[in-house]
Amino acid sequence: MLAEKLHELESQLYNIHYDRKETLYFLKQGRPLLVTGVQCHNSSTGTGMLQDAIQVAKEFHGNVLEAPVYWYLLEPQQNVYDTSHVRELIHTVRKAGLHLVILWFATNKNGHPNYAPEYIKLDPDTYRLAVEPDGLPVPSLSPHCQATLRADQKTFVELMKCIKEEDGDCGTVLAVQVENEAGLGGTDRDYSQAAQRDFENGVPPELEGVEIPDSGASMRDNSWRGRFGRHANEAFTAWHQARYIGEIAAAGKQVYNIPMYVNAMLGHPYSEAGMAYNSGGPTVRVLDIWKKAAPSIDLLCPDIYMPCRDYYTHFCQAYSREDNALFIPESSFAGPSAALNVIRAAAQYEAVGVCCFGAESALDETGSLREDVVDTAVSFQMVRNMAPLLLQYHGTGHIHAILQEEFMDQQLILTEGFRIVAHFDIRRRIPDTRETLPRGRGILVQTGEYEFYLTGDNVALDFVARPDPEEEMPRFWLACRQSNQLNFLTVEEGHFDEQNQWVVDFRRNGDETNYETYARKGEVVRIRLNPKMGKKGFVKA
Repeated sequence: MLAEKLHELESQLYNIHYDRKETLYFLKQGRPLLVTGVQCHNSSTGTGMLQDAIQVAKEFHGNVLEAPVYWYLLEPQQNVYDTSHVRELIHTVRKAGLHLVILWFATNKNGHPNYAPEYIKLDPDTYRLAVEPDGLPVPSLSPHCQATLRADQKTFVELMKCIKEEDGDCGTVLAVQVENEAGLGGTDRDYSQAAQRDFENGVPPELEGVEIPDSGASMRDNSWRGRFGRHANEAFTAWHQARYIGEIAAAGKQVYNIPMYVNAMLGHPYSEAGMAYNSGGPTVRVLDIWKKAAPSIDLLCPDIYMPCRDYYTHFCQAYSREDNALFIPESSFAGPSAALNVIRAAAQYEAVGVCCFGAESALDETGSLREDVVDTAVSFQMVRNMAPLLLQYHGTGHIHAILQEEFMDQQLILTEGFRIVAHFDIRRRIPDTRETLPRGRGILVQTGEYEFYLTGDNVALDFVARPDPEEEMPRFWLACRQSNQLNFLTVEEGHFDEQNQWVVDFRRNGDETNYETYARKGEVVRIRLNPKMGKKGFVKA
């Protein structure tokens, strides 16, 4: 009865949380999809390099390829459109059995107009660049220029028409990223005459109540400086950049309404706009402004390349909000930190998707995954294998990230009924022929009062039933063999099929179940413990 009530509560929590945040990725059948995948290099679309990216996506056990399409190819001459490279991309990815996220490289590619058509670049009087206080231009198109906005918007509408025509009935394309790491490079705002007029107009009423921490704002008036203090220039640029991109997205959704997001270039958590990152993009400081300015954008997403745990968690926390599910469209794929951070994002912060950038570079000269990338691929395998449970139990508190941080040999997980200790040297119990074991990492999901699913690598778990709060001899029960995982019902290796049903591949018992329950190389293990474990009534006096 208790297990049934727990399952009912978990389902209610999942449904509430899902309706609020997990609305980005759906298959055509209406089933949610947890995105795992890679992004190809900037210029790979339409070249042979795309096949390398597809190979890496599959070796990463991914379901998605992120790939760009280019304004200058889609509009080779003003008002003349050619969608052939878009159609070819969609067909190539569909044939590979993957989903596609299209990246719109247009006004902004890392703050620069690299992918704008020649007619834009050759007419700066019409399609204005932003300028610095001394009047010199910076290599960023101004978000205060209506001519550029309308040209980009018009071509984006043609892109969305193409996607709908080629893919509306198939659903290969999951989402569109509008621009890439937008903002102004090399300056905190546009100091042109047009921009200055906008600045002097003050803060729009839509931003009533929005504040930026540590701004030192005096609140003396409704000017940008009065409202946002030392961060006024970044706030001003964010408002106009978000309005610019929001108008483009809104026009595209009128044609084909699929999810659209914007990604953010990030510096260190203490960096400043226009120096370490583009000013005006959807960075942590101005997320509230972006939400007000661009309601047509479904998600604001961080590109996180920092290996440092504290920096990585800082950005995961900032972008995982009630009004913004966490999706990481770009991250690093190499080294132990990358392998840990995939699990950190998917399990600890319950991201709706994680992708790595520069897929082709993950291959060595023989066409195999580089040695420093293999562990990250295994982490993606864990997420993909556990995706049905990660989606079902999102927001319930029953998903636990297992992460061997530096100098750590054990990790404690406390649930209502169990004290679970993760050990990070499985060779104590089972043979492993690898010369060096990777950092231990994994995901544990509790699906019932006495049922758990574990995936991981170099992870072994001790389950011990927690004594009743009124127990007079808690140490006795913690040390009792009756209280630990030796008192199991079943331990199974297996996988989830296409209908998300559990399929048993191998049943462990005997030597394979003595002491800790282990997981290697991304395998999934289902553990059913005995409801009578640790109960006094089970032991005869």
